[in-house]
Amino acid sequence: MIPLLTTLRSYDRSWLTPDIRAAVTVWAIVVPESMAYASIAGMPPETGLYAASVPLIGYALFASSRRITYGPSAAIAAISAATVIPLVGSSDAEAVFAMTTALTILTGLILLVAGLARLGAIADFLSTPVLKGFLTGVGLTVAIGQVPKILGTDVDGDGFFGQVVGVVQALPDAHLPTVILGLIVLALLFSLERWAPKVPSALVAVGVSIAAVSLFNLEDRGIELVGEIASGFPLPSIPDVSFTEVISLFGGAIGLAVVIFGQTAALAKAFALPHGEDVDGNLEMKASGIANIAGGIFGTFPTSGSDSRTAAANAAGQQSQLSTVMVAAMVLVTALFLTGLFQNLPEAVLGAIVIHAVSGLIEVEPFRRLARLNRSDFWAAIATLLGVLIFEVLAGLLIGIFVSLGLLMAKVVRPRVIELGLDPVSGTYVGLDRPGIQPVPGIRVIRFDANLFFANVGLLQTVVRKAAAEADAVVVDLDPVDDIDTTATDAIRGLMKTLDEAGVKLVFARVHETVLDQLEQAGIDLSGRVQPRVSDAIESLQDRDGEHEHADD
Repeated sequence: MIPLLTTLRSYDRSWLTPDIRAAVTVWAIVVPESMAYASIAGMPPETGLYAASVPLIGYALFASSRRITYGPSAAIAAISAATVIPLVGSSDAEAVFAMTTALTILTGLILLVAGLARLGAIADFLSTPVLKGFLTGVGLTVAIGQVPKILGTDVDGDGFFGQVVGVVQALPDAHLPTVILGLIVLALLFSLERWAPKVPSALVAVGVSIAAVSLFNLEDRGIELVGEIASGFPLPSIPDVSFTEVISLFGGAIGLAVVIFGQTAALAKAFALPHGEDVDGNLEMKASGIANIAGGIFGTFPTSGSDSRTAAANAAGQQSQLSTVMVAAMVLVTALFLTGLFQNLPEAVLGAIVIHAVSGLIEVEPFRRLARLNRSDFWAAIATLLGVLIFEVLAGLLIGIFVSLGLLMAKVVRPRVIELGLDPVSGTYVGLDRPGIQPVPGIRVIRFDANLFFANVGLLQTVVRKAAAEADAVVVDLDPVDDIDTTATDAIRGLMKTLDEAGVKLVFARVHETVLDQLEQAGIDLSGRVQPRVSDAIESLQDRDGEHEHADD
């Protein structure tokens, strides 16, 4: 019931030092990042600290993964804001807080119910191209939303492209000291990432900038500060929202649940693999649900597995989820006693931290790779990216999923149909489009690369009839086919009759046992028409004079 207890019973004392080291590393990263991510979600900075403590404990108790660091995420915070802000506006802080915490609880409930129902397979709908387009779009959207903090001025504009236009128009009104500070912090963050990757760059930027505010009186120069951050910790409570408001959040909560689980499960599997550990997808879903329910009750925005902090924790040697519990305890101490240290933090620095954090989401090379390897995947990624940028985060995700499913359906409905010929070197039958491959005289050999069903069997009929008009016999290689529906069965019966009347022999090769059973159950007489290999089918159609060598397919 509680996997962490099993881990603690078998805890190796040699794990304690690396777990502590990993906890300190993650704490140094998550404190400034969590407050920055709170601003993305439209929440007060202190809620970022709550999001970096309560959900971590909930996830650590019930997760199957020993490696994942749970908590605030830029992408998840952006989706939360995209769900809540259009409903209540950004000016009503109390309404944003209530709706965001309600969204967090609702998302957690959906994850928990789905995990109990063992629906972990839903993450399979988030293909790598869709995720890449989605995360790149989120990264660009979040980054452009933080630019006004770097400029030190307000920006008018809705959506990504509206924000871009607004930023360009606001450049003449930019506050120069704020711009200089923001650019210096950005340069510091990227330099530390490049030359000192183990240094907690965000914490260094926060410390240096707070010191600079005091030393150079930056507030007097017009640089905006975060100001007072509430200390202490909230009591558990249920957000005051109506049933109608909960219903309005439902679509966003489903989208969040899918993305949270997809991101967390993918991370859990990726980091478990090198250690030979097992990950239970349904348990991960339930743990994510419990983490978000607990977080929402304590006033946080939605959370998920963090790729950057998980990578940092594993690089520091994390051995168990006890390290995550330590992080939560350290953040709790920060929320109770240390928030005063951050009140002189410039808003521009928070913006720079967010831009640096999401920069890892914005990549061009994966799109180039997809364009080289698979055009369908490339267009799925582009459709998702444009959906996020033109419409909104959740709409972009749904667009990507539907485009992927549509392209998949197109592949199934119009699969590859390849004509095979003899490779004189290997003695096997491969595609005629390869150099040096020879067609079989008088015989056309066709391979159908998909299961046969009502939507694509017409293609097979067309290709076979065309081949029959140009040859004395046709061999259909059915090796890729392991299922066939009634429509396709009737179509094959019709093909056999048509070709027999035309005096053209039709033979099938490499027919799976399930397909063979389906055809026989339909009353189709396959006597003399089925051969175990393409070479056997061809030899059965030729004179037995050894003209061709026996080919092993």
